Order: sequence, then structure tokens, then C-alpha cells
Amino acid sequence: MNNGEWNRRDFIVKPILWAGAAGVLGRTNLLADTTPAAGPLLERTLGKTGLKLPIVSMGVMNADVPGILHRAYELGIRHFDTAAVYQNGRNEEMVGNVVKEMGIRDKVIIATKQVIRGSIQPDAKKRFIEGVEASLRRLQMDHVDILYHHAVDSADHATAEGPIEALKTLKKEGKTRFIGISTHNAVEILNAVMPLNVFDVALLTINYTMAHDTEKLAIIEKAAKSGIGIVAMKTQAGGTVRPDSKLPKELPPESQTALLKWVLNHDFVTTSIPGFSTYEHLEQDFSVVRNLAYTEAEKRFLADKAFVAQAEFCQQCGQCREDCPKRVDVPALMRSHMYAVQYRNVSMARQMLAQSNAGPGLSACGSCESCRAQCRHHVQIARKVQQLKELNLA
Repeated sequence: MNNGEWNRRDFIVKPILWAGAAGVLGRTNLLADTTPAAGPLLERTLGKTGLKLPIVSMGVMNADVPGILHRAYELGIRHFDTAAVYQNGRNEEMVGNVVKEMGIRDKVIIATKQVIRGSIQPDAKKRFIEGVEASLRRLQMDHVDILYHHAVDSADHATAEGPIEALKTLKKEGKTRFIGISTHNAVEILNAVMPLNVFDVALLTINYTMAHDTEKLAIIEKAAKSGIGIVAMKTQAGGTVRPDSKLPKELPPESQTALLKWVLNHDFVTTSIPGFSTYEHLEQDFSVVRNLAYTEAEKRFLADKAFVAQAEFCQQCGQCREDCPKRVDVPALMRSHMYAVQYRNVSMARQMLAQSNAGPGLSACGSCESCRAQCRHHVQIARKVQQLKELNLA
């Protein structure tokens, strides 16, 4: 590590060495002796599924070093979340290879996701099932534990018959144990699906920038009480890297543990899936798993109310669409910006732009003298749209 950054040699060599070391330690049972423990892992039950999980799991989306998954398992992580769209399927392949290599399929909870465009079209069920079967081949598994209808952005999308019938069929055939829905629009989607009594799990954006949103937190808690297991994503509001905002370019370590603890101190959240992609961030995130009490440094960070505005985290409320004369899908642009700039995942940003179906995309931005879309939650939309253009993502 050089000043907290990975150099090229670190990135190539250290994961290989550490993965090998993890394998040796696992076989010799020395890892437990060298990993300090301050009490048992905090675990919670995932709604009506009955699955008991540590409160910190792994969102694999941005990871492309197998050794990080090895180390995550050695530390105690038991739930790994991937998706068909992550790294064009390579993410699922990596998860499948690691699970098979370690021989741990019966010890882990694997979730994957399927995005379906045109969910109300007659062939939606068929396309959904075909996509899932391709995922199972990449994972080298006959089933997953949780299968999500992914990136659902409207009530019509959430209740579309094709994907729901596909999920029911796949569950009946034993290709998934439980079915879920993932969304960045918790209020509309949960209100739409709770009466259906179909979904076992919901994967939702929950972070400190939403602390003021009592309606959103209340509907998530209501869903949890109804038996839907709640998994939290985007828990650190975009991660440590903030090169485009008023925040420091690299936030202090206590910011990440404070933000993660804030989410997990809501007991209706079963587990979180932070998207760490380095060993340093893995260790940092997992450090909260035995004790959710805030340190003094974490308290000071959360007490600085300027963070919420300066973080410029898009709430995906969609109100900005009303301001745009072309009805551009601004929320999709803002998510794409987060993937490209904060996660440094340009491939995922491009996929997000390509898959958007709520309105015109980035290519529609350009003819206006100035951007008229205004955020109700501090995001500088025009600046972020311009940065996306400069990245040539259109």
C-alpha cells in the first residue's frame, strides 16, 4: 500500500499471495488464532426465509480479485451477492469458481439478480427464465439461495406478470430457494409488492443521507414486520472516493464504519452488502460485525450534518424528471455517474445507461443551453451530467 492506494504491483501480486496464504491458513486452522475476536458475530434472521446471517455480507459487484472472496469467507462472511449484469457475467463466474474451489456451497448463501427489459411483454417470463439458467451455468450451481427481480424502478415493473410467474416457476423447480426484488425506489415498490405476498426478500438502498426520510424508513420497517427480509445496499452512500464533490477526495476510515453502523443500528435490516473491492475496505467494513456502538470519531463524523448535502447522493426519487423538457431519465444518469466516478466501474455505468427504460438517456442531453433539472436533495445534476459526457459514456 502506498498512501492508502494500490499500485500496479500490489494489485497483481498481493491478492495472489494473500489468496495462497488464506488457503494454507484455512487448511492448518491457524487463521482463527491470528484473527482477533471481540465477541460473537452479530447475526439476524432474514425475514420469513429463516436464514440466519451475519450483519455484514459482501456485494461482489465491483470485486474482480478472487482472493478477496476467500478472505471474506475466512473472516466470517457467509452471504455473497452478485448479478448477471455485473462485469458481463464474469462476476458470477468468479463467485462460482471460488465457491467450487473452496468446497463451501453448503455453507454460503448465494444471491444473483436478473434484469428484464420490457417486463410487460408476452415473452418476459421466457426471457427471465433463460437469463437465470445462464446465470446458474456461470455459477456452476443447480440453484441459488436468493433470486432477485433486479433494478425495478416502478410499480408496473414490480407487479408485471411475466417476471413474477418466472420467479414462482424457478422457485417451484428448486432453482432458487427464495425470491426477491431489488430497487432504489423503496416506497413505491414496497407499497406495490407487499399486498402480493410473493417476495421473500427486498434489496434496498439504505444510508445516512436518508435519515430525514421518515416515510421511507417507515415503509421499510413495515415490510420487515410483514416477513420480508431486508438487505441493505449503497450503505456508505457511494464509498470513500469523492473526487467530484465538496467532500475530501478520500474520506477518513471512520466515515465508512460510522455510515455502516448507522444502517445496521436499524434492527429491521438483516444484513448489508457493502461493495468493497480491496482487502483494506473488507477489513474495515467487517470490523463492525461484533459491535455496533459508535466510537468517538464516528460520533463526530455523523454529527457533521454537512456530509449529507456534500455527499450529493441521489435518492432516486425521480422528481427531477418533471423539470426536464425532454423527460430524460436523470436518476439513471446519476446512478451511472456514481458507478463511473465513485466506484470507478465504467463498464457498469455503461450498462446502466444502456438498460435505462424510464426515459431518454445521456444522448438526449446537449441541445439545452443549461440543464433545467433541479434536485430536491442537494445533487448538482448539471455538473454530473457534464462529467458523464466527458467520460464518453453516451
